[in-house]
Amino acid sequence: MSNKNNMPLNVLTELMLNRGGTNAILPFIKTDKSAPNVRSIYNIPYTSDSENPFLQFDWHCPASVAEIVYKAKAPTVFYIHGGAWSSADKKIYSRLSKDFAEQGFVVINMNFRLMPEYDLHTHYQDCIACIKYCLNKNDLFGIDRKRVFFAGDSSGAHMASLIGARINDNKISINCKIAGLLLFYGIYDLNHLETVHFRICNKLHNGFKNAFGERLKRFYRDYSPTTYLSRHFPPCFITAGEVDGLHTESIMLSNLLDEYKVQHSTLIFPKNRKDGRHAFVNLMNNARAEALNQMFEFMREKI
Repeated sequence: MSNKNNMPLNVLTELMLNRGGTNAILPFIKTDKSAPNVRSIYNIPYTSDSENPFLQFDWHCPASVAEIVYKAKAPTVFYIHGGAWSSADKKIYSRLSKDFAEQGFVVINMNFRLMPEYDLHTHYQDCIACIKYCLNKNDLFGIDRKRVFFAGDSSGAHMASLIGARINDNKISINCKIAGLLLFYGIYDLNHLETVHFRICNKLHNGFKNAFGERLKRFYRDYSPTTYLSRHFPPCFITAGEVDGLHTESIMLSNLLDEYKVQHSTLIFPKNRKDGRHAFVNLMNNARAEALNQMFEFMREKI
């Protein structure tokens, strides 16, 4: 997306930094009537491909931080959306992002290229590129590098936990301190794709099997967050509902974190809670409200 002067936003951000004043970004900041205390900029490119919507992110910020962005930094959430690595878009998560911002967090709500046109490694690399881009401009975006959360739902929870685990395991060189992982009904061991009771997982497994053949076991090992479990794994907030076939993954991860004595808070809605079905974070229901309340309490404890 370009501005009215036909200047790509990735170039514009460089100018913002050089000019060193909040006034430079004021024409691009938007306010939503439903979230008057939040300031947003949409569709900021994080690569040189400035017109590709899959390589853009939205920035949501508490108004109090946005107004003095060069003097104030806030704890930051990098949100990775779900969709089986193959669908959905950041715009679905604008309301959730603003919920975070209303609680005092800067939010980077990112897009990335999707399967089947692109593979899972590209998806992963795009997320890393977005994170590095924003952290390199932490002054511009009001990001506190020492208080970073990675969050996601479904496949986004897989990717958020994978990235967080690899950073803490020194597999990725990113200069930040992870305050926690915020994980909604994800999958954490790709070996379970073949057997977990969820509508699309077996199809995904067959697709990966066809793509990787004899290399499938190594691929699953390298891209499973559970591979990197240790006592240094980041603190986690985990939630899912028993009506969701993927809830067994959340229970498994919670139990493993117990074994490694990793701090975590786990909220599993019982089977009679139909509002705890998959994707409840996008539904304005009681499960969403309860999960967010408990998650925000977890986050406040970590910052």
